[in-house]
Amino acid sequence: MTVTGAHKNLPDEPMVLVVDDDVDIQTLLSGLLTKAGYRVEVANSGAEAILLLEQIEPSVMLVDLLMPGIVGQELLEYLRASPHLANVPVAIVSGSPELAPDGYRLFRKPVSFRSLLEFVKESCAPPVRE
Repeated sequence: MTVTGAHKNLPDEPMVLVVDDDVDIQTLLSGLLTKAGYRVEVANSGAEAILLLEQIEPSVMLVDLLMPGIVGQELLEYLRASPHLANVPVAIVSGSPELAPDGYRLFRKPVSFRSLLEFVKESCAPPVRE
C-alpha cells in the first residue's frame, strides 16, 4: 500500500486510486497518470484499498477484479454500501472482462491508456453549474 503526501487531498488536487496486485500494471498506470498531472495512490488488494480509503478520498478509482484476498467484486460492494464512497467514479481494469459487473466502465488489459486517461479526466472534472 502506498500513501504519499497529505492524507486528505485538496479539492483541486485530483487523486486516482489504483487497486491492482500486478506490480507492472501499478508502475505503468502510476507513471502515466503522474505524468498526466494526477496524484496517484496504489493498493495491492481490495483489503489494502479499504484500509487506504479510511485515510484518503480519491477522485476516481481503477480496480482490478482478480486479486488475492478481497477481490475486486467485494471491493465494489463495499464502495456501493459506503455513503461517502458510493459516488466515487470507478472503472474496472481487468484481463477477465467477462467477470465485470454491469454499471462500470470497463478497460480490458492490456489497457488503452488514451481511453483510460479520458475516463479519469471526465471523472475528475468539476461539475458544470447552471
